[in-house]
Amino acid sequence: MSGADHGPGVRLPPPLAVGGLVLLGWLLHRQLPLPVAPGLGLPAFLAMGLGFGLSLWTIVTMLRAGTNPRPDRPDSAFLEAGPFRFTRNPIYLGFLLVAAGFALRWGDLWPWLAVAGSFAWLDRRVVPREEAYLATRFSAPYAAYRRRVRRWV
Repeated sequence: MSGADHGPGVRLPPPLAVGGLVLLGWLLHRQLPLPVAPGLGLPAFLAMGLGFGLSLWTIVTMLRAGTNPRPDRPDSAFLEAGPFRFTRNPIYLGFLLVAAGFALRWGDLWPWLAVAGSFAWLDRRVVPREEAYLATRFSAPYAAYRRRVRRWV
């Protein structure tokens, strides 16, 4: 790894951005409710648990491989194991599942807009930067992986 390797250049930490949008959705839900369905307890908690578990599994996989899960840091290892076998962005998918769990629980439009905004930001602003970085950093192995494994699911 060269001394000039600064990672993919993602400056706003994705958990803060997604969490901030979910918080905004909750605040709007409390102040200006736009109910779309009754709040669902069990499905909401299942989605949150699945999302949290997927994110945790991803972080553990990355740390065991000796690479930093922060997207503002360089990658020291190319990963295809663990949750990376199923999606190229398992930690972000986990974040979205947690956010969807909150939206299910609250049954309001605002949190669903937070989920949509989070997905759009991750899919259009964060993931393309990371993919460009990984394509440069790991070239042929990453290109082959990208052909085999979908961006999301």
